[in-house]
Parts: sequence; C-alpha cells; structure tokens
Amino acid sequence: MTVSDENENTENNEKIKSACTEFDRNKTKPLHETKRNIFSLKLFEVLPSKSELKQYSGVILCGVTLWGASWFIFQDAVLPGAAIFNMAGIVTVAYIFGHTLERYTTISAMAGMTLVGVLYRNFGQSDLLESPIADAIDYHLRRVYPVIILTKGPLGWNWPYIKNNSVKVFLLATLPWIVECLSTAFFTHVLLEYPWYWGLHLGAILSSVSPAVVVPTVMAFSAKGFGNKNKIALLVANAGGLDTAFTEGMFGVINSAIFYPSPPTYRIIKACLAIFFGIGLGVAWGILSDILPDQKDPYAATVRSILIFTGGFLLSYAAGFLGWGGTSGVAVMVCAATAATRWSKRDWPINNNPVATVYNVLWLIFEPMLFTLSGYYLEVSQITLKEFGLIVACIVLALLLRLITAFLVALANRLTVKESLFIAVTWIPKAIVEAVLVRVATDSLWKEGVSVQDKKIATQQANIIVIAILFMTTLGSGLTTILGPILLSQESKIRDSEFHRTSSISPTQPYDITRRKNTTTSVHFIDSL
Repeated sequence: MTVSDENENTENNEKIKSACTEFDRNKTKPLHETKRNIFSLKLFEVLPSKSELKQYSGVILCGVTLWGASWFIFQDAVLPGAAIFNMAGIVTVAYIFGHTLERYTTISAMAGMTLVGVLYRNFGQSDLLESPIADAIDYHLRRVYPVIILTKGPLGWNWPYIKNNSVKVFLLATLPWIVECLSTAFFTHVLLEYPWYWGLHLGAILSSVSPAVVVPTVMAFSAKGFGNKNKIALLVANAGGLDTAFTEGMFGVINSAIFYPSPPTYRIIKACLAIFFGIGLGVAWGILSDILPDQKDPYAATVRSILIFTGGFLLSYAAGFLGWGGTSGVAVMVCAATAATRWSKRDWPINNNPVATVYNVLWLIFEPMLFTLSGYYLEVSQITLKEFGLIVACIVLALLLRLITAFLVALANRLTVKESLFIAVTWIPKAIVEAVLVRVATDSLWKEGVSVQDKKIATQQANIIVIAILFMTTLGSGLTTILGPILLSQESKIRDSEFHRTSSISPTQPYDITRRKNTTTSVHFIDSL
C-alpha cells in the first residue's frame, strides 16, 4: 500500500468518524428537545391561559369598580378596615384561592372558597356580621343566589332524556334524598339530642345533591368515551337537577311548617298547596317570558333574562314574607324550564341559549360571595372534640345510607355494578343548597319565646352545614375524578348534541380534567337552592 493510499484511507476514516459524530449529535438532539418540549407543555398546562387571565381580571375589575362606586352609597363603611371592605377583600382572596386550588388538585373551587371564609372567621381580626350593613348585605344576597342558581340549571335540562328515562331519573332524584333526610333526623336525635323537627329541618338541607361539583368532570369523561353506553353524564346531570327541585319544594314546606306562626290547619293546607302553587306560577311566568319580547327582537335575550330574574326576585321575598316556603324556588325552576323548552322550538338550543349565558356570567360573579360568606358561619371555638366527632358521625352515617340507596336504585335500573358505584360516588358532594341555607335556621327563629336549646341548635346547624360542605365536596370531587376511568367503561365518543353541555362562559371550549377550567359555573343542573 502506498503512502497516498494510506492518506486516502485515513481521510476516509476521518470522514466516517465525522459523519458518525454528526449522526449521533442529530440523534440525541431531538431527545433533549423532546424533553424540553414535554417540560414546556407541562408547565403550560398548569399556567393560566391568556383567555383565562383576561376572564379573571375582568371579574376582579368588576368587583373593584363596584367597590369604588359603593363609596358614594356607604362611604366610610367601604374604606380599608371597615366591614364591607373586609367582606370584599376575603371574597376576592377566596375567588383566587378557590380556582387556583381547583386548577392544581381535584378539589372543587367551592371547597376552597368556603375554607377561606372559615379561616377568616376563626383567625381574622374582626367579626364581619357584627356590622348591621354587612349582615344585611349577606342576608339579602341569599335572596339573590337562589334566583340565579335555580334559573341557571333548568335552562339546560335535557327534557327528551328526562321524558324517556322518567322512572330512573325520578327515583334517583327522590329516594336517596328521602333516605338521607330521615336518617339525618334519626342520627341527630340519637347522637345530638335534636328534637325531631330540627332533625328534619337539617336533613332537608343536607340531603341535596350537588351536581355542579361533579358534572363538569363527568361530562369530560363522557367526551372521552367513558360511560356513554348508558349515558351516565346525562343521568347524573338531570337526576341531580331534579333532586335540587325536590329539595327546594320539600325544604320550603318543612321550614315554613316549623317556623311560620299560623294555625295548624292552615299549615297543613299550605304545605299541600305550596309546591302546586309554585308550579302554576312558574308555568305562567315561563310562558310570559317566551311571549315577551318577540323572538326576533335584538334585545330578546337581555329582556328575558331580566324578566325571569325580577319575577323570581319578587317571588323570593313575597313567599318568605307570607310563609309560603318552597313556592318561590319551585316557581323559578319551573319558569326557567318552561321558557327554555318553548325557546327551543324557536331556534334557541335548549342547552345553549343566550339567556343561559347571562346566568353563567352572573353565577361566576356571585359564586365566591356565596361560599366565602357561608364558610364564615363555622365557629370552631364553639365545637368540642366530642361534639365534632358526633357531628361527623351524623353526616357520614346518613350519607352512607344515601349512597347505598343510590347504588341500589341505579342497579335496579339496569346499570352495571361499577356504573352504580360511580353514581353513588357522584351523590356525595354537598355545596350549593347547603351554602345558600347556612343561616336560614337562625333567620327563621321565632321573634319571641325562643328557648336556649333552639338558639344553640340553630347555631350548631350552621356549623354542621359548613363542615359537610368542606368534607363532602372535597371527597366527592376527588373520588369522582379518580374513580371515573376505573368504574366507567370506555365507549366511542358521543356527539355534543346527545348530552347537556356544562354551562360555562365559553361553552365551545373543551373541558380537560387535567387542567380544570372555571367550570364550577356549571352550577347548572343545578344544584342550588
């Protein structure tokens, strides 16, 4: 071999080595880039999107401007350190904390907001409700919440599904409720020595299911093909909504029968007629909200939204004043359902009409107020360790009987064992109705002749309700998210038109349970009072 050949071989070897090195470099480069891309994607998933930041900023700005305007009405009461300023401050903090907690965990934003209220009550430097103005604001807001919540849900009910599955939906909405209500009355009588009427009163509140907590997650599962064979998402949403309607009617009757001073005969007659009277009023007002204004009127959505709200607001005060509890809530729900059904025949989709969008926005604003100020009613200093144990025992034992009932009802209606278990899990959360009614016991006490025991029970009832919200909402939302893929079989995806979409401000935006949107606004089918 000549020297020139050796040099050529050496040169070729160098080229080969260089090519191999370049190949290795090109081979490893995508791996590093892939890792960086994966990290970037994960980081992007947990950070708020630009759209969400704008939404949050808009809501907060609404609060700031409202606070600024309120100075001209309340003046010193809204300055830093005053009651209204502190109230607005903790609501803002709760809004941010609740939705941040929901984004990074499986815990509902409602539980986070309630927790902020609890912490401020027990560690804050002032008592908000000692201020007559702050107390009056909270009291009257609790007349507004039910109107928004009870209107919001029925605007999206799937009436064809309810009609075709009426037995299954009705039984699931009522039997677990009845069992838990009676069980709560029994356990509070035995363990906490409540009179029977107080136990029924508390049971009627705690027996309400809160589909708003779990429906967004269940809908996300449905969109991915889980539980579509037996339409679990539709069942949870609509049965939960009817459970709320049942709660509203029954609690109103029980509350007015106990606390409204009137002859026994009148109470019995009123109890029998309250729900039917509410249905009649609701149908009439719903038809009116369809007729006025004309469907093609450019302001139809705005006028109809206001018409339904003002009618419900009037009924809320009038029914409370006259002692016809349950009438207003039933009327509001029936009105919204009637109107939505009639609108659907005039090119407004039953699960996505313009009025529903208005109420989604309203709920986004009022939700943090409701849960933060409701959490404020838990006074830890008033509860001994023994009493806390007995309270938890009452809640858990009654809930277990409820879940067993829900499981058996689902099983009897030809759902699989796993699907029935999942239905039972979705019946755990307690949130909207409980939050709205947290102070109703103390507000309903007779003005004169109230015993020390009644005052103690009324205060203790508020503590029980807040404890139930914190524990059951957290447990229910977590178990639903974790157990959904395990208990539900995965079928092909179904069309959006086959199920009720969650009520969100951006209904066309997909929901991803790995990046929880602000979809607790789906309060929806709702839950509420």
